[in-house]
Amino acid sequence: MKTLSLLMVLLASLVSAQAGMPFFSYLRQTASDGDAESQLILGLAYRDGWDGTIKADSFIAKWHNLAVELHDQRSNLLLRRLLQQSEHLAQDTETAQKWLSLAAEQGDDYARVILGEMLLEGDGVAADWINGAEWIRKSAAAGFVPAQFRMGLVYLVGGKTTPKDEVEALAWFIVAAESGSKVAKEFRDEQTALLGREVAHLAIKRSRLLFIRTSSAQNTIEQNDSREHARS
Repeated sequence: MKTLSLLMVLLASLVSAQAGMPFFSYLRQTASDGDAESQLILGLAYRDGWDGTIKADSFIAKWHNLAVELHDQRSNLLLRRLLQQSEHLAQDTETAQKWLSLAAEQGDDYARVILGEMLLEGDGVAADWINGAEWIRKSAAAGFVPAQFRMGLVYLVGGKTTPKDEVEALAWFIVAAESGSKVAKEFRDEQTALLGREVAHLAIKRSRLLFIRTSSAQNTIEQNDSREHARS
């Protein structure tokens, strides 16, 4: 269960700090044990390297901006913990991709979106439109609003496995906008004005189907999380 897992990482990191275990050492241990949030943070830290500061264009900043967009206050706790720690990491894009991939495979939506964008853009890794778009699609289908907006961009631009499709793009903008994304609202309004009423009507119909599918996926995830929490 992601929320509980991340809170446990934060609380345990305070214990580890008191016991003399550096935070990154703790993250490596829990990431190796399969904790997706630890894998995410390690991947982000290795992606740009960590020197004790947060740079505006870093992947840690990108993750934090996504969290702010979703009003997810947990990122503030983790950033404070990172800033308290003195260990530095050298940039290692191969290790970063390994940890982000492991987190994405476990369903961490931040990891899916960030890894997806890295692959789409060839940012520090070999460009891979097929897998990049698929990671974002999985996150969007699970109801992650930033991924839904990015699926709109994927179809607006077009590429391998996702040919340019203005109706599909607008439909995803509508889904993300109705879920509260401000930037998606801007794109929805711009594309609606540009494409006209007929195309917009097709996109609205398509967005209803996407809503049904994403809602069903979210319900399944919540049910699985509830069962996992009950077992724990």
